[in-house]
This record gives sequence, structure tokens and C-alpha cells, in this order.
Amino acid sequence: MRMMMIAAALAAAGVQVPGDDSRTALVPGTVEVQVVDEQHQTPKQDALFAAAVGDALTDANFLILPGEGHSRYIARVTASEEARGTVTTAAKSGGDINAGAGRIGVSLPGAKTQLSGLVVTRLDVQLVLRDSGQVVWSGRASTAQVRGTAAGAPQAVAEKLANAIIRRFPQPMEGPISVP
Repeated sequence: MRMMMIAAALAAAGVQVPGDDSRTALVPGTVEVQVVDEQHQTPKQDALFAAAVGDALTDANFLILPGEGHSRYIARVTASEEARGTVTTAAKSGGDINAGAGRIGVSLPGAKTQLSGLVVTRLDVQLVLRDSGQVVWSGRASTAQVRGTAAGAPQAVAEKLANAIIRRFPQPMEGPISVP
């Protein structure tokens, strides 16, 4: 009975007990961000997602270390995007005043619709212990945005997805989250 109480107290404190399957408590530490480029995207886009994940990890009290071989954790980042058809969006045409040859013309603002591409972007982040290579935490998120809009800009999408994922640390994520 006494041994069980000691083992329970050690497990609650985050200490690994021999023969116990419970994991060590996850705490922020030093981390290196690595992009796993499965879709062979542009280096500029890879850098956007790496920076967004690094910023989100910094907000979660991690210390980003550049280079290889110096951090406690490795954050493996995988980003992918896929075109999923087109959607109609509102396109406003602004009013204008034209003056010339003794005449003044005024065109009124109007609203039109145009077709724009719908892009689904997915971000996966795995937090790996450098010394053992064991994945200790992971998160996935996806969003669908209209190409050419402020919300669909690559920088905005990267920040939105990275923040949504890292905000959940250290709670385990059962599945991907959808980000509006």
C-alpha cells in the first residue's frame, strides 16, 4: 500500500517510475523548428510556417534555438495546401469622379461577384525529444480560405493555424481541429 502511494505521488509530480506507463509531464523548454516539406512547396512558404510555429512556441514559453543539436525538443512542422474548387465572392467596384473637357462624370459604386479559388491548408506539428526521438506531443489543424483575400494570405493562414495548435499545449489533441 505504501509503495503504491509513493508511486502515485511520484507520477503526479511528473517523475517516471520504473515499470509505470505514465509519461513525464510536458514542460516548455528549448526547441528547434524543422520543416518537413512533403509537398515540395517554396522555401518562402516553408519559412512562413516555421516562423509562425516558432512565434507560437515562444508565446507558450519555449526558447527557440537556431541550428541543430542544441535543444531539448525538435518541433517538426508539416504544411500542405490543396485547391478545393472555386467559390463566389463579392467584388466591390468603387465610385469614381471623372472630369475633362468641361464635363464631370460620376460613377456610382457597385457590387459584383467573381470566382475565387478555395484553398484548404493543413498544419501538423510534432514535438519530439531530441535525445530519444520520441514524439511527446502533436497537434493538427486545418482551415479553408479564399485565395486573394486578407484571411487567405499565406502569412495570415500560417499564424492562425500555428496559434490554434500551440494554444492547446500540453493537453493531448485527439484529432485535428478546424480553424475558421
